[in-house]
Amino acid sequence: MSIALLSVSSTSLVIRYLPLVPALTLAFWRMLIASIILWVYSLLTKTVPLTNKANRTTMFAGVFLGLHFACFFWGVRNTSIANATLLANTGPLFTVGLTYLKEKKISKNLILPLLITVFGVLIIQWTDLNFFENNPMGNIVSLFSGFCIANTYLLAKEVRKNNSTLAYGRSLFFYAAITIGFICLIKHVSIFDFNFNHIVWFLFLGVVPSILGHNSLNYTLKFLSPTTVATIPLGEPIIATGLALILFSEKIPLNYLVGAPFVFIGIFLIVKKSINKAY
Repeated sequence: MSIALLSVSSTSLVIRYLPLVPALTLAFWRMLIASIILWVYSLLTKTVPLTNKANRTTMFAGVFLGLHFACFFWGVRNTSIANATLLANTGPLFTVGLTYLKEKKISKNLILPLLITVFGVLIIQWTDLNFFENNPMGNIVSLFSGFCIANTYLLAKEVRKNNSTLAYGRSLFFYAAITIGFICLIKHVSIFDFNFNHIVWFLFLGVVPSILGHNSLNYTLKFLSPTTVATIPLGEPIIATGLALILFSEKIPLNYLVGAPFVFIGIFLIVKKSINKAY
């Protein structure tokens, strides 16, 4: 999970480094390259393919993952970054709610650590939040992004019970790429709107935040609850800020220093309480 958190935190740095490449184009190639790499590797290792039922479930999970990326990037362009980040990270709250609707129960031990984590995220984003701006649609789409990633993890939990991470990840990323590609077609965004020297960064996005990041989270879903796994990326803005300090000499805002301990303590408690349990 530590590797996954560090890996996914690199995404925003690459997006910043390639400001002229459309976000949807980045997301498409990120997913497609990750899928191709996993497919090639799995063919060399003779990975057991998904069952028909698992493949159908993975297809829906991939669609939700593609929608998550598309809605998040659209939200960033149509609301404040703070609003988009906070609302897109509501995945754990949706997993709790959806799990309760399905199973009619939830562990009370999860509530306090989750509230601690969300409180820390609010402190970090508070100074930049503005939910009453003139474009509420940006907030709604960003919130839908959180709903989509929650469904991705819930569906992944079902597939990962009896299928390998490799078989699941290669198909998940492929279906996500197809979904993003379809959205690019609707939005008239070219997937070829980049320069040749950008390809190395596409490979980086495919390997680091996708395979080492998201696919590592997929691996943990066999042992931890969807809510726990959805909570891990809440530390992403903090890690990304620390990396920005090292790479771009950016100052760390005071609210990040205050909120970070709450986020990491909450994540630690959630992980600790969820081992060998299902919420």
